Amino acid sequence: MSDINSEPSSGNTADAIRDQKPDAANPGTIQPKVTSTNAKPLKCSVKKFVDFTCRTGDLEPFGTAGPTAAEGQKAHKALQKKKSPDEEAEVKVECTVESIGRQLKLSGRVDLLNSSSVPPCVSEIKSCYAPPHRLPSSAVNLHWAQLKVYGYCVLKDLQSRELNNKKTETYQIKLRLIWYNLIADEVTTDEQQFDLETLEAYVTDAANRYIEWIDLVERQFTDTLESAGKLEFPHKHFRAGQRDMAASVYLGARDGFHVMCEAPTGIGKTVSTLFPAIKAIGSGDIDRIIYLTAKNSGRQAASECIKQLAENGLKLSAITITSKKTTCHCSNGTCERNAEDGSCPLTIGFYDRLPEARIQLIRSGIITPDAIDNAAHEHALCPFELTQQMLPWVQSVVCDFNYVFDPLVRLSTLTENTDKQLLLVDEAHNLTDRARSMYSASLDRREIKRAIADLNKSTVQTKNLQTLVRAIDRWSKECTETENAHTEKPKTISRAIKRCVQSMMDDNENRMVMTESIAETGKAIFRYAVIEELFGEHHRCVTTLQKNGKYKNTVVNLQCLNATDQLKKTYKQFRTSISFSATLRPHHFYFTSLGLPDDTRTLSLDSPFKPTQQCTLICDWIDTRYSVRAKAVEPIVEIIASVYHSKRGNYQVFFPSYAFMESVFAAFTETHPEVYAIIQKRGSSEDERLQFLNHFSSDNAVLAFSIMGGVFGEAVDYTGDLLIGSIIVGTGLSSINLTQQLIEADFKNHGWNGFDYASRYPGFTRVLQTAGRVIRTETDHGVVVLVDQRFSQRFYSELFPAHWNPATCSDNATLVADLERFWQSDSDAHS
Repeated sequence: MSDINSEPSSGNTADAIRDQKPDAANPGTIQPKVTSTNAKPLKCSVKKFVDFTCRTGDLEPFGTAGPTAAEGQKAHKALQKKKSPDEEAEVKVECTVESIGRQLKLSGRVDLLNSSSVPPCVSEIKSCYAPPHRLPSSAVNLHWAQLKVYGYCVLKDLQSRELNNKKTETYQIKLRLIWYNLIADEVTTDEQQFDLETLEAYVTDAANRYIEWIDLVERQFTDTLESAGKLEFPHKHFRAGQRDMAASVYLGARDGFHVMCEAPTGIGKTVSTLFPAIKAIGSGDIDRIIYLTAKNSGRQAASECIKQLAENGLKLSAITITSKKTTCHCSNGTCERNAEDGSCPLTIGFYDRLPEARIQLIRSGIITPDAIDNAAHEHALCPFELTQQMLPWVQSVVCDFNYVFDPLVRLSTLTENTDKQLLLVDEAHNLTDRARSMYSASLDRREIKRAIADLNKSTVQTKNLQTLVRAIDRWSKECTETENAHTEKPKTISRAIKRCVQSMMDDNENRMVMTESIAETGKAIFRYAVIEELFGEHHRCVTTLQKNGKYKNTVVNLQCLNATDQLKKTYKQFRTSISFSATLRPHHFYFTSLGLPDDTRTLSLDSPFKPTQQCTLICDWIDTRYSVRAKAVEPIVEIIASVYHSKRGNYQVFFPSYAFMESVFAAFTETHPEVYAIIQKRGSSEDERLQFLNHFSSDNAVLAFSIMGGVFGEAVDYTGDLLIGSIIVGTGLSSINLTQQLIEADFKNHGWNGFDYASRYPGFTRVLQTAGRVIRTETDHGVVVLVDQRFSQRFYSELFPAHWNPATCSDNATLVADLERFWQSDSDAHS
């Protein structure tokens, strides 16, 4: 890890964008390296070629459940060992197809080839979990398509050899599909015979479709190169720090090093990363941007920024991924599944209708969620799956963290051909906790019992789920405490999980209708099975025994304590990554906890706002530690009232827990019924959150009680007079529980200060994020009041941003005087 600011000025500083001087009036212009792509022969693997051009029929609603890559390789090796003496294994084949003025070179490996038989025979091995007659017809057709292309490649090669020997025979070839059922340990074969003319017509027709599509994509990419090179910065001037940030992104993309950038609120992080990233596309250094966000607000900001750049002349194919729950018609209630087999009408014949929708969308450039929805309606396609089909062909993707980092949700199309992909990680401070949850899994006995109640009692799945419940019960008997931690995963549960996974796969193949309870339990079981395979030194099995009178329940959690190793593996898949946030301090903590590569360079920018815009006050006569919180309620109520009455406007009070917040809210509303006060509800819905935010207006004087680190504590823009003050109660420490203690111990075991890394640093990040809601623009003015005696400690004072200039108040009278002084000076400055 090095500091970007410490690098010499020879191309490794913020002068990078400034030094590209094709246009003195526009310091953001960088000339592109535009090349003609149409002259180049195309190269494609047979598998990818077939998958794009020959896939037909239905989309499997839950995906085609099949063996893992390791299982498939094992099956291939087992059958290849049994080959006849005349057969060769893993034979490399290739051929060139000419169509529409282009050459397409196809290549791959044939599982088995007998070139000496008459006719020659090509065999393709496919491993599966079910007999072939139970596989989806779309999957079987794709198997045959791949084999036909392999057969064509072999015949063309044989014909070439015969022509060299002055023989001109019409060749036939035998194609054999071998399905290996791993569950039953059975082999099933099917054979067909084709002549060269038939296979040539088949491959040429597919090649025509592929080349037409690639020509369209390449023409659009050429337009992107040209427009990106000419693109101007969308604002008249760079803000303070904005040019430095843009330069670091551009240099990272150009030279291939990773960057971690702390950019305070007001820098304009979204445009400061996307603009230079697009310039890097124009200069030929990268060809795709993956922009990751933690929250919907970040996704919307990135999408709006791309739209703004397009209005300035950028021609870019871009797409935003929204959650399946939001976009899938079956999830949002606008589509009805077939009552008999549970199939969705938008998945039947999906691949037959896909090509027209694909062309329509790629021509639209920026593919908005509305564009996806309209195309999905027009062509009767599932919108979420349609989005995924477009991913390999666009130059910019905006999506949530989990589509790249989560082992179950990640999309392989986002991590293929990543040597020229740039990964932008917005609000990176959220990734540490999010990554832990992505690599954790839990089983709730009560939820499994609910799923059993929804199932037919005679099914295999019911019996397997009952076996899983009994396995959990046996495991719980080995647990003596309410919360129990083990370094090993429960073997009895592992065996039951495997049986459940298999029967669930069978149910998917049989299109069994699933209730919401069954579907959610299925997801939990699949996640448990995957995380169990990844269970390692940074995991613990945490078993919780819940008791409330007669009510008993057991929750088994495979808890990830530290996901840095998994994050490191993901970063390696990209050319470079830029991790950025307003709160990444101290750098050594985030460098470690985010698992950033060793060549990561750091950049810390100053706030673009004037220190006089924010009044930061510390009330250090209050002790908010858990053991004495009851005594703190009354003086905190007094502080809140003093801040609220210092100037009319909207204020927020942030607490570390719901219980603490609710006790102070009750005391405050009892003593100050005249104040318009609202409180964040536990487990509030999206509509309730919007209603909460709607209380903030310039005409109101609302006092909002909220949770620190919650949905209202970050990624919300309270611009102007929407929020003029935040009162932050406590240092943001997480509640003490077994999992938190295990995380602390894991850090300590690896040589770091466990308490700081697991609690104090993440807690202070929540404080910084919460405080950052107050000053959002150059015209905002407001107060941030820190309520806790620990804020006067050196540990915290060294983490305070430079522009805070905090003052310590010895009592409530001092607080009132300091607030009055600030608001008076602010009023004088605007008079």
